[in-house]
Amino acid sequence: MNTKARFRLTELVVAVTLVAAALAWAERVAWRQISRLREDLSAAQIARFRSVEALRAAILETHETWRRNLRQITDTGRRDWEAHSGRVMEILTQIREPHAGVESELLRKLGAEFESYVELARPEAAASDSGSRIREKEQEMEQRLDQLLALSSDLAVLNETAAENFCRDAQSTLSRLQRFLFLALLGLLGCGAVVILLIYRRTIAPLRSNLTESRAIIDRQEKLASLGVLAAGIAHEIRNPLTAIKVRLFTLRATANAGSSDNEDLEVIEKEINRLEQIVRDFLQFARPAELDLQRMLAGDLLRDTATLLTADLEKKSIRLNLEIGANEPLQIDPGKMRQVLLNFIQNAADSMEGGGTVTLRSTLDRQVLHGQAVPVVILDIVDTGKGMPPEVQKRLFDPFFTTKEKGTGLGLPISARIVEKHGGVIQYQTEPDRGTTFSIVLPLAIKDENES
Repeated sequence: MNTKARFRLTELVVAVTLVAAALAWAERVAWRQISRLREDLSAAQIARFRSVEALRAAILETHETWRRNLRQITDTGRRDWEAHSGRVMEILTQIREPHAGVESELLRKLGAEFESYVELARPEAAASDSGSRIREKEQEMEQRLDQLLALSSDLAVLNETAAENFCRDAQSTLSRLQRFLFLALLGLLGCGAVVILLIYRRTIAPLRSNLTESRAIIDRQEKLASLGVLAAGIAHEIRNPLTAIKVRLFTLRATANAGSSDNEDLEVIEKEINRLEQIVRDFLQFARPAELDLQRMLAGDLLRDTATLLTADLEKKSIRLNLEIGANEPLQIDPGKMRQVLLNFIQNAADSMEGGGTVTLRSTLDRQVLHGQAVPVVILDIVDTGKGMPPEVQKRLFDPFFTTKEKGTGLGLPISARIVEKHGGVIQYQTEPDRGTTFSIVLPLAIKDENES
């Protein structure tokens, strides 16, 4: 797996991990809030809010039992009295534990008052009293009952306030939970969108781009094959008449007087015949490229040899040729064919700078993907300071027979591309209007010999 693929995989794993961590955090926070709300909504809590009503009812039932047993005490009446009074004490004990502050003090007073009430209202004591004493005791019991009911009313007010606060807190908790779940859902959707975008940009989009490029390459190869067959046939048909014309031209030049107008015409004809022969050779080279004669050659030597061939001609056009050898690694190339490629690019660069400029030959070491594998490569750059290429030219740059030159054949770049492809490399380019163009020939390094250290 190459570096770019590993980086994309790591990026995707990090994104998925972050989304999973966000989901786990959201689930934990929501679970805590729901658990806290469940505890608050327990049966004991609800029963506590209803306990004051039960306490008030138990006090009234206790007092009613006392009245029934005021004149005559029976075993059944005594048991009823003890049961009801015990029920009141049980309720007081249950609701006293979770309270604090004002409610706790009120419950303490209520408990003390009820204990005094019970002491005064015992049925055994009531049976031994005289009639006047019973009436006085009855009045006192009614007063004690009023005090108990007043205290229970105060407790009911406090309990109602606590219930309202509880409902308000529960509503607030539910509102926070609702907002949190909504934001968590939005965050989840956002994270999901980011992950989908990353998957698309890092996986699907490159695959689509590679598929489009592969289709373009296949279409271009099919077009090149068809054009190659056509070019071979045309070149063969043109070469025979050209040979006959050249023979007749040689005969006419032998009989023509030097310096005459006929001789000048014959020179023009000869130049055009030579140009036609060059076109025919290009056609044949495009249709049936020769096999490579591969040799080991240093990248720096290739650039120096090419620069030596063109420096004088470029100086006549006010073009300076710079040489920047950043990498001098060995390449497995056909020196003649690769010089032809470089000469073609340099000549095109010179043609784009009518008023003079600078052409730079540069070699750098890099690592790129060639044929699906990341390998060390040498990049040979041809950089010019010309006018650049418009978009419509870039679209058809490597199409056979497409040219912007008046006398061009449109085969220079397609032939160069085929030569570089046969070397296992690729051609890349960058261009900006009025800023110049950079063509890059990317070639794999030569396989290291066993004898090399």
